[in-house]
Amino acid sequence: MSDYNSNLSQDLIENIRFFNPKQMAINVLNHNNIEELVDFCLNENSLISSKASWVLWHCNDLDYKAVVPFYVKLINNLKNKNLHNGVIRNTLRLFQKQLVPKKQESFMLDICYEYIQNPNQAIAVRAFAMTIIYNISKPYPELLIELKAILQPINHPEESPGIKSRIKNTLKDIEQTLNNQ
Repeated sequence: MSDYNSNLSQDLIENIRFFNPKQMAINVLNHNNIEELVDFCLNENSLISSKASWVLWHCNDLDYKAVVPFYVKLINNLKNKNLHNGVIRNTLRLFQKQLVPKKQESFMLDICYEYIQNPNQAIAVRAFAMTIIYNISKPYPELLIELKAILQPINHPEESPGIKSRIKNTLKDIEQTLNNQ
């Protein structure tokens, strides 16, 4: 464990005005503190876990290979029903561009369907969940058809512009993928 661990803890509880998640991610990667950061992501304190997951997302963006060993742990954390919205959002954000481990795909499909069908869920969470479901489903036409069937009724006038746009783009991607298979 590096000396940066004590600074990491202090940085995570620091005032939000001074919080710089991208710089923290660079420090975490430089000091090889990913494991400690992941532990903070799993912290029961919602402020700490939310900020830590934000930093972890930046770590993943800068060097996803450093975060890959912790993907299963992060996915399993989604089973916790008392997670801060920021933790859910940043965890799902990781998997928009990265593959969900095969053994976790079924769970991720289930939890992401819960997220997209819950109109009280944050817009970003629902949007990221759609992308994850689409990415997992690409090789399986039957799953793409199921996703299409779920998304079409969600696309009604009361939805936010962000959700409408993500649904429209995902439906377009589904059609294109199905036509190319």
